[in-house]
Amino acid sequence: MIQTKSYQIDGINDAELDIKRDSKLEFKLTYDNAKEIRSIITVIPGLGEDGDAYYRSKLAQSIARDMDAAVITVNYFGVKSNPPEAKFSIDEIDELILKTVADSIGNPIPDDIKLTKMDSDEIWNYINKHLFNFIGMQKITGKLRLDFKLPIHMTLAPPNGEYQNFGLMAALDVINSVLYIKNNPPFKVSPSCKNGGGLATIYVGSSHGGYIANLCAKYVPWAVDAVLDNCGWNLSTEIFDKKDYQQGTFRTIGFGKEIDFTKYRRDSRDNENFHLCVSDKTYWTSNSQSPNYFSRSRYEIRDLNETSHLLIQAQYSKPIFKCYHVQGDIVAPIDEKIKFYDQLNALGFDATLDIVSDKSRIDGKFIKDLNHGMGMSMKLLVANNYEWLMDKIAQNKKLKHEPNIKFKTSQYLYEFNEQNNQVSLKCSKITQ
Repeated sequence: MIQTKSYQIDGINDAELDIKRDSKLEFKLTYDNAKEIRSIITVIPGLGEDGDAYYRSKLAQSIARDMDAAVITVNYFGVKSNPPEAKFSIDEIDELILKTVADSIGNPIPDDIKLTKMDSDEIWNYINKHLFNFIGMQKITGKLRLDFKLPIHMTLAPPNGEYQNFGLMAALDVINSVLYIKNNPPFKVSPSCKNGGGLATIYVGSSHGGYIANLCAKYVPWAVDAVLDNCGWNLSTEIFDKKDYQQGTFRTIGFGKEIDFTKYRRDSRDNENFHLCVSDKTYWTSNSQSPNYFSRSRYEIRDLNETSHLLIQAQYSKPIFKCYHVQGDIVAPIDEKIKFYDQLNALGFDATLDIVSDKSRIDGKFIKDLNHGMGMSMKLLVANNYEWLMDKIAQNKKLKHEPNIKFKTSQYLYEFNEQNNQVSLKCSKITQ
């Protein structure tokens, strides 16, 4: 019988910004209590439809029904960044943008109106009354073109005081969920696991979820047996070095509005009179004078292709990597993934990159198109690769080492350490 259990455990604090976490780490575990379980499959949601709770529940039940696996779905830090869970809000930059564009159409917002103090409903009530109706009247009188839309910006704030950390805290939440269940399994564990290397751990994700899965393997390689990735992107250090703000990854960090709010927003939506741009709530900034500056070091620790970090990662047990990536991906550039897999293979990892480029691969079931994510069935992604991965995991030699790893960046030393079945992070500035 399929069972689903909900968990709430303590999550880690934000060690980079020294912010104490208010929220609990929430996740669900789905399994068939009639089966002897061989693996834990963690399905990591991204920023799209796979983040829907109903979808994740049905996917987990399907995998648990068809395989001898327990399935974890994690509400990692900042995952609820879409409405209706996330609420529209206005910070100081949003307020500056709104007041500037209101001035530009001759309808200034009074100084005593503090949009940053308003909740979501109050914000919409005010801007509809003050700006939407005004624009409508200006169109009627011919003072504005009928197709005019006022560009504005708002911030999507997740519940429970969370925000966009971009990858790092999310990856540790995923890892800590797996470690908790691996050490407190409510299901029957297969004898083959007890005699071998324990429950196999497979991390599955698409797009941003794939990126987080790969970060899990970077930060805590001893707790990852395999990564199964569909079009996962990478936050490349080249974005910082070249100021080449990729449309796909950079805009999801949250502070792109400081550079160009119409170009580097996470999403946009239009109505009759507004062109609304939205970004995730974040405490990171592009201001180099701020203690919250998203410096080169912050990119390096999040960059899967950071060669010096891969050399360290290769000294630990090597997870199996498998990825499907569409050739013409405009969100997650294929060059980043090719570079990643070339480096993995050069360092002795078992890494298979399947580049999908031909329309003949579209079958309407597994692969539905040649756009980012390929409309891929996550159920079939797991089903088509499960036994293949399990065979490789069984043959993969596990190294003995202390459960900690250190990565040096240009400014900071990042130390990931597992203690009492939880991984924590210590981030310290490197002194010259």
